[in-house]
Amino acid sequence: MIRALMLRRIWVWKNQLVPNIFLFFTLPVSVFYFVSLPLKNIMRFSLSDVPYDIWVFPGLIFIIGSFSIYPSIYRDYFDLRINNKVLINISLSPYSKKRIIFSTLVSSLSESFVMILISTLIYFTLTSIPYSLLTFLFFGICLSTYLFILGNLLIFLSVTIDTLSVMLLGLITIFILVLFGSGFLFELSFYPIVLESILSWSPFAISFQVFQKFHSTGIIAWRSLFGLTILIYLFITFNGYQLKRKLKQ
Repeated sequence: MIRALMLRRIWVWKNQLVPNIFLFFTLPVSVFYFVSLPLKNIMRFSLSDVPYDIWVFPGLIFIIGSFSIYPSIYRDYFDLRINNKVLINISLSPYSKKRIIFSTLVSSLSESFVMILISTLIYFTLTSIPYSLLTFLFFGICLSTYLFILGNLLIFLSVTIDTLSVMLLGLITIFILVLFGSGFLFELSFYPIVLESILSWSPFAISFQVFQKFHSTGIIAWRSLFGLTILIYLFITFNGYQLKRKLKQ
């Protein structure tokens, strides 16, 4: 199932080769020049005295991953569903709905990580990032966990909502939370104490906090990672049930 969906992604990607290549290079450069550089002039250092351009690097990659995973999920689970196209045929395959959801997430993450890799290489040419190989490997684990959670939430909205205007409003709300409420661009300590406490329990913020803790102290928050893994499994199971109920199969 995963292989078939990935081959389909490659086929779609080849049919839109020039726009995709343009997007894959312009998005990371735009995020760097229009987000990182202006904020660097405002905040020279993080609260832990790390130069801002180094501190914000993982947050920028999390943001790019968020944007890059969205189009394929929106197309498959919202656009093609309300137009009675490919999704119905895929759902009739001899696989459980939970497996279809999981396979879709894996193929979407694979496509997203291509852009993430390109973005990382571009940032290496623009600034110096003092990360070790072990740090990068753990960063990939935390980023994958975050994208699985975000992808599940996007699938839930795409399957549940049937109106374009409501869908767009929900997506805008999610991306505002991702950009400004997950600690990617600003440390959560900048917020009032009550709001900081609420945001720090967000599944989006937890993955990022786990990586920041490992990067600064070398300690792995196993309980947080295990809790997020359980959440992902429950989310996939629920989305499988929701897909089956929505398609009345």
